[in-house]
Amino acid sequence: MKRDPRTNGRMRRLNARQRKKQRVGEFKEHCFDIELVFNSPMRGEPYHDFINDFFGFLERRGLLGGGFGGKEPFSETEGVIANIERGSPTEEDREAVVTWLRGRKEVTDARAKDFKDAWHGYRF
Repeated sequence: MKRDPRTNGRMRRLNARQRKKQRVGEFKEHCFDIELVFNSPMRGEPYHDFINDFFGFLERRGLLGGGFGGKEPFSETEGVIANIERGSPTEEDREAVVTWLRGRKEVTDARAKDFKDAWHGYRF
């Protein structure tokens, strides 16, 4: 099992180059999860068109989406949003994503969860 680079003892021993490489300390990057609920179960071409439009919107904002799958037909799905480049999405990005999703006729509800560490925030 890998050691957690975020512990206080390890952080004190890392120099700035190491913290940047491991994306900890002042170089930490955040992401947020999105949960979607559709008006009616979606499958096939309509779902793919929706996801393509959604990912196009994200790319125009400099964001990247992942997940958003499951077993067809999709009545709900969830995924994660992060920056394409180094850095973190802003609160304005998070609000814009939720607003865009809620404005779609296919979506009944869209919720953004809190920001979390994009590199060390997931535990499996």
